[in-house]
Amino acid sequence: MSEIMIVSTKGQITIPASVRAKYGIKAGDKVIGEHSGDGFVIKKPLDFFSLKGRFSGHIPDNEEDLLTMEMGRQIMERE
Repeated sequence: MSEIMIVSTKGQITIPASVRAKYGIKAGDKVIGEHSGDGFVIKKPLDFFSLKGRFSGHIPDNEEDLLTMEMGRQIMERE
């Protein structure tokens, strides 16, 4: 699927509503821009906390507990 977007004088683009809806992009969300071959790709970053179930409870429930040096060391030792 291709979408045409217009670049404003400030270098801004608007992501079409259909694309935002399909990928769950909301106002204030961050996106990643990557050079890809002869083009530029815009991606929604992976939500780190959505991965929690994949790592057997190794990921903390909140940002305050996220990866202190000691916690990082413990996770690496379990792998």
